[in-house]
Amino acid sequence: MKKLTAILLAALMLACVFVSCGEKEDNTLVCGVTIFENMNEKDADGNWIGFESEFAMEVGKILGMDVEFQEIVWEQKYNELNSGAIDCIWNGFTANSSDNGVKRSDLVDFSYGYMLNQQCIVVKKDNLANFTSVESLAGKSACVEGGSAGESYAKTVTDEAKVLKATSQINAFPEVKSGAVDFIVVDILLAQNLCGTGDYADLAIVDAIELDSEIYAIGFKKGSDLTAKVNDAIKQLEANGKLMEIAQKYGFENVLKVIETID
Repeated sequence: MKKLTAILLAALMLACVFVSCGEKEDNTLVCGVTIFENMNEKDADGNWIGFESEFAMEVGKILGMDVEFQEIVWEQKYNELNSGAIDCIWNGFTANSSDNGVKRSDLVDFSYGYMLNQQCIVVKKDNLANFTSVESLAGKSACVEGGSAGESYAKTVTDEAKVLKATSQINAFPEVKSGAVDFIVVDILLAQNLCGTGDYADLAIVDAIELDSEIYAIGFKKGSDLTAKVNDAIKQLEANGKLMEIAQKYGFENVLKVIETID
């Protein structure tokens, strides 16, 4: 009986090797994302849509890989990547930024940049008059996505103890709308989609405070051979016009820019 049990266990272990015991397969590109309107989101049927979702799918076609999207907590993005739970961070990932004083380019290998962005300050419209300069942010409360470029910025302009961390950028908007915080720091591409419409008709971007330009890129584990492969695919999609076609579909044609060297 013991011998039979041992044989069955060995067979099970061998089966796990072949089917990866539920783990992702080598021919699957798993992209770590958060919900980001017009970038990575789900339609009514649960299908992933948005610029970056379609961009990733087109890259997958060129590489001959299936593409999956794994929702992550942004603050855990490096742990998810280094553990192998995801193959890349592909979700409005600012390449020319840092986390806790460490350059992101020291933490991951970045693909070519593909889109220009910047952080922005969002407040309630009836509070705009109180936000006229960077100095006016001092002492005020903020909400940001944990681990984001917005968090890094907020900590430099107001007391760190007054910086509330949300699990995603989209979850920061209700905090300022409700008055729980004075302002939020989010990607301007997201803010332009949400402010002044629908549930956030009473919110506005503070034009008086302009932050530095940023570059979106895809983050891979250090030393990954996927970086060069994806870069080649990006250049193909730029050359054949497919990248611009997707950008136009979602209104990003004016900020689309393939950049091979990111400072």
